[in-house]
Amino acid sequence: MKKPSAWEAWKLLLLSLPKGIGAFLFAVIGLSVGIAASAVIIGLPLLAFVLIVCRRMMESEYGLTSAWMNGKQPADAPMADHGGPAREQRGLRSLLAVLADRRSYRGIVYCLLQLPAGVVCFTLAIVVPAVALAVTLSPAARMIVNGQFEYELFADGWLFEFIGRTFGLTPYEQSWIVGGFGLLLVLLVPAAVRMLGRFYAAWISGLAGPESEAATVHVPASLAAPGLSGMATSELPHDAEPASSSLPLEPDRLESRIAADTLRS
Repeated sequence: MKKPSAWEAWKLLLLSLPKGIGAFLFAVIGLSVGIAASAVIIGLPLLAFVLIVCRRMMESEYGLTSAWMNGKQPADAPMADHGGPAREQRGLRSLLAVLADRRSYRGIVYCLLQLPAGVVCFTLAIVVPAVALAVTLSPAARMIVNGQFEYELFADGWLFEFIGRTFGLTPYEQSWIVGGFGLLLVLLVPAAVRMLGRFYAAWISGLAGPESEAATVHVPASLAAPGLSGMATSELPHDAEPASSSLPLEPDRLESRIAADTLRS
């Protein structure tokens, strides 16, 4: 299985906040208007519409996180059965089926909780690389602060004073040591981002529930089986005839053409 991409995980974490804001606003406004209008007939269809849209947003995010976990591109995300309980029903039965479906209410929970989860994921996705890069640039930061503001950046503080007294290191040398640790952090950033992505994928999978895997559309086994071409003739339907290859006919056609050319000559 292909290793999950840190770049794709970083994009998932960054996009979790705008998705969370949009999902939260839609769920709150839709539920408020739908519950307020539930005394009228139009309120129940509006609530059903909100439930369906929230469920589809949850399933879409679950498809993206599942594709990332499997090392696939977002375009290869598993397609869930968006029809839900109303796929084979119409009218009042369809409306009642949507309102009684527990996965629809999981979509509401996703839309309401995705906002705080998106804030946490977005913040960590920005802070982790920024801190690693800032620590790596410690020598440059010391030179700028010392030159522009005449302040020794690595001279104050009990830790830097202890290192200076114990090892006899100057603030300039300490800045390069800190920069070395920062370079190590930069090398560890992809692994940290992938770990955050796995936490986010587990969060989405927990909200979507085990039903999401059952709703995923898979390629039929009859089309994906590599040994289908070697199936015995007895296993084929009675009314089906084994396909004949066109390759044995080619020598016969060639001999006929040669005989015709000979008669003409």
